[in-house]
Amino acid sequence: MTEDPAKQAWQASVEIAGAPPLEAVRKGATKFYRYIWWRNLVEYAACVVVVGGFGTYIFTLPHLLQKIGSVLIILATLYVAWQLHRRASAVPPEAAGTMPLLLFARAQMVRQRDALRSIFGWYIAPFLPGMATFMTGTLIEKRASVGLGPIDAIGLAVMVAVFAGVWWLNQLGARRLQRHIDEIDALTGGSE
Repeated sequence: MTEDPAKQAWQASVEIAGAPPLEAVRKGATKFYRYIWWRNLVEYAACVVVVGGFGTYIFTLPHLLQKIGSVLIILATLYVAWQLHRRASAVPPEAAGTMPLLLFARAQMVRQRDALRSIFGWYIAPFLPGMATFMTGTLIEKRASVGLGPIDAIGLAVMVAVFAGVWWLNQLGARRLQRHIDEIDALTGGSE
C-alpha cells in the first residue's frame, strides 16, 4: 500500500526539522563545557600573573601613584576572577539532572551570552581606575627623569585599543551564542 505523497512530505519535513540525536546534543554540551572550562582556566592563570606582577610593583616602583594603581589593579583582578566564577563558570552537562539536555545546554549558552554582553561592567570597568592611577604615576615619574614623548601617547592608545578589542570580541562571541540559542529555540519552539 502506497502512502499519500503529502503525508510522506510532511514526515520528511519533521525529520529534517526535528531535534538532533541525543548523542549529538550530549557531545555538543560536553564540548561547550570543556571550552568554557579551559577559557576560565586561562583567565584565572592570567589573574595569578597580574596579581604577582603588580604585587611586585607595589614594592619596586618609586612613585606613590604607581603603588596605589598596582593595589587597585590587584583588587580589580580579584573582583574580575570572582565575577568570572559567579557569572560564567563552567557547569558540566551531568549537572542537568532531570532537565532535558537540550534545554540545559540552552540555559548555559544564555548564561555565557549574558556574561559576554555585560563584559564592560564587570571585566573592563574595574581596571580603569587602577590603570589610570598607575599610568599617571608612571607618566609623572617618567616626566621627572627623561621627559615625555610620543611613545607615551602611543602606549595610552594601545591600552584603549586593547580594552576596546576585548569588548568587541566578547560582543561577537555573544552574538554567536545568540545564533545557537535561536537554533535551539527554533527546534523546541521556546524562547526567553
